[in-house]
Amino acid sequence: MTPGGWIIDASIAVKWFRAREIEPDRELAEKLIADGSIRTTTLCVFEVGNTLARKTRDSNEQIGGKLRTLVGYCGPPIDLQVADYVSASRLTRRYGITFYDASYVAIAERLGRTVVSADRDLLDPGLAVDLAAAVNAES
Repeated sequence: MTPGGWIIDASIAVKWFRAREIEPDRELAEKLIADGSIRTTTLCVFEVGNTLARKTRDSNEQIGGKLRTLVGYCGPPIDLQVADYVSASRLTRRYGITFYDASYVAIAERLGRTVVSADRDLLDPGLAVDLAAAVNAES
């Protein structure tokens, strides 16, 4: 395992709420819940909520329940702090990624954690590990 644990981004968190038939990585995502020291950010909750509200037929109550489940898996969401602004800006400019994506990395760096993502913008420059690597690190 990574010494400080994992920060899960929305590309991973949303896998927990997609049907197994359409989400090939759902089992791996569930394994990370069981095995890993996982946290997420406030931004992730917003992104997952946005995806559920805009792309599913879930009721408002179901969406609320899924977001509560997300917080149950990951603990209270971690906010971007003032100290993270400079780090996120630096990452955005250095790697050409969005400030949104950079915020996950800035928070992870501050906390000594590693980002787990399915987003190539984070994976390709080595700013995150993929789900399989995170699960294998836990084994």
